[in-house]
Amino acid sequence: MKIIRLSAENVMKLSAVEIVPQDNLILITGENGAGKSSVLDSIVMALCGKSTIPDKPIKDGADKGKIVVELEQYRIERSFTQGNSYLKIENSNGSTVKSPQKFLDELIGKISFDPLEFMNQRPDDQNEIFLSLIGVDVKPLDAEEETLRNERQEVGRDLKKAEAFIASHPYHADYMNVEEQSIGDLSAKLTQALQYNQEWDRQQEENEDLKFKGSECRLRINKIQEEIEALIQESKSLDIEIDTLKSTYREKRDHLESNPKYDISEIQDQMNNVEEINAFVRANTAHLEAVEEAKELNTVYNDYSTRISDIDVQRKELLSSAPMPVPGLSFESGKITYNSIPLAQCSDGEKLMISLGISMALNPTLRVLRIKDGSLLDEKNRKIIYDRIKDNDFQLWLESVSSDKSVGIFIEDGSIVAIDGQAVAPPPAARKTRAGKSKVPETAETAKVPSLTSPPLAPEVNTPAAAPPPPEDW
Repeated sequence: MKIIRLSAENVMKLSAVEIVPQDNLILITGENGAGKSSVLDSIVMALCGKSTIPDKPIKDGADKGKIVVELEQYRIERSFTQGNSYLKIENSNGSTVKSPQKFLDELIGKISFDPLEFMNQRPDDQNEIFLSLIGVDVKPLDAEEETLRNERQEVGRDLKKAEAFIASHPYHADYMNVEEQSIGDLSAKLTQALQYNQEWDRQQEENEDLKFKGSECRLRINKIQEEIEALIQESKSLDIEIDTLKSTYREKRDHLESNPKYDISEIQDQMNNVEEINAFVRANTAHLEAVEEAKELNTVYNDYSTRISDIDVQRKELLSSAPMPVPGLSFESGKITYNSIPLAQCSDGEKLMISLGISMALNPTLRVLRIKDGSLLDEKNRKIIYDRIKDNDFQLWLESVSSDKSVGIFIEDGSIVAIDGQAVAPPPAARKTRAGKSKVPETAETAKVPSLTSPPLAPEVNTPAAAPPPPEDW
């Protein structure tokens, strides 16, 4: 659905204009302040209503104003008086539409008249418009991903601490099976060993004394052999005593041989090195604990990474099934991308093509676009725009600052004075109707726009921001 006729009377800077488009491109030219923007703004005011109507919509010096936009099936009339505006919509059979603004809102939907406005918006606003257009809501996934990333970041910091502790506390293999020892236990053990050795020496000395006594007895026997007869009884007693001493001696000797003295040097070495050994043992314990903690943290970290990857897969599945207004357009890592390149890094031509595609997708019913800064478009971008609107059967109202009357509909002092170089006679004076209302004759200033199969969007003369001459095939 496109505009087939536009008329505006005493609106903004316009006196009385009427335009009947004959092509997809309607070029509005003129010098600054002539009323070009008022032509494009009148379309928006008529269709979008209160939010787009300025505080003073009526031209200075007039009491009322009116905009009429005729679509292929509807006639939309928005009139203005001092402090009020009125909307009336008639369909093709002449019946009036009830709740006209609601009807327009539903008809127009997510309208975005100017494709260039999309590129001038903040990235967050561009993302919201784009995702709303393709019907994909990734906010829950983005929020979940942000939560997981923050939690994974916390785990990652703990993992780095554990890894740093492991790196600064090496494991001592030589003390792998050694338990941490107490200096008090070793001191008690040394005291016990010293007491045992002291007792052992005493018993050894006593045992040696027994051997010495036996020798004395043997000497005495030799001495008293002469008195053997007299001392037989004593000799027998001594023999018995000797046998007893021998038996006791052998028992003591065997006992001492099977229970040698303690080697206290090892205990003394342990006491001298106990702190160093304990340091190694404690280091091994801390190292093993850190290794176990790092394993657990690594498992948690990998789990977060897996969940984040799952979210990325879900997002890609949502986007892959969504209809894209431009082939190659997508949404990755929270940004609009074109062929995997962020929108902000695309060329001007690519940005313009994307903006046009999105604007067209936002206007599936009312196939009308407008560009107010047409003077800023170079030859290449103008060609891109014209080809796109032609291929997709859209209507573009384009404003360009220029003093050249040979191109497009030239506006001067709020009126049409030339169309493609052909002068247009000034409108006749308004006549009074029977009701006493002023009315511009229907034939006044009707601009039938020729078919611009080669639209020569000429730049303004001597204007630094002017566009270069258009290609010959416009």
